[in-house]
Amino acid sequence: MASILVVDDEAPIAGLLADHLTRRGHAVRVASDGDEALQLLGLTASPRPTPLPELVVLDVMLPGATGLEVCAALRGADVPRQPVVLMLTAKRDEADAVAGFEAGADDYVRKPFGVAELVRRIEALLALAARAPLTSPRASGLRIDTRARTVHVGDSQVHLTPKEHDLLVHLASHRGLVLDRETLLVEVWGYSHAGYARTVDSHVTRVRKKLEAAGLSADPITTVHGVGYRFEDA
Repeated sequence: MASILVVDDEAPIAGLLADHLTRRGHAVRVASDGDEALQLLGLTASPRPTPLPELVVLDVMLPGATGLEVCAALRGADVPRQPVVLMLTAKRDEADAVAGFEAGADDYVRKPFGVAELVRRIEALLALAARAPLTSPRASGLRIDTRARTVHVGDSQVHLTPKEHDLLVHLASHRGLVLDRETLLVEVWGYSHAGYARTVDSHVTRVRKKLEAAGLSADPITTVHGVGYRFEDA
């Protein structure tokens, strides 16, 4: 089963969720504030020597560093494989959901929630991150290994978040086709809300920057203005 970090300053919620996940066979650690989460994730000056979890359940409103700050720090870290991040919030504003996605979250759940349903959602995210398509899309200088969930430019590995990886694979698997933002939201994120379209743009921007930083000379993702994106072999 999976290693999971639950970060929530509401002890009853964190304890209940950890208990349910443990009974499902997962290895669970709990942090009660953002600074402790940063330490457990190895993102402080004195990190704890522990491997990254496979998934982080991260509340937005935390003492110390906020959930958005923790998520952004994690996504900016140079690590071999990024964990899935599921953010929790009591806020109802759509802008808060967009901010979570732009910080690098893979999914977003509003409080209050049913614990059993949340556990199933967590396991669905883990299953999605572990899936292995049969093909390995390639472009000139770019290699995507969908079984190992790795991306390389030449000999350099590109460290993408789970959702960045899923987005790149989905675009590459539909090379030559224009995919609009709403379609990408449904097929990559599982959302149909057009208000989250900015999430696609922010993820594409991050993927492009990481590919360029790794030395890819030609951007394989073409913007089709007013519509969406198309993946093309360089």
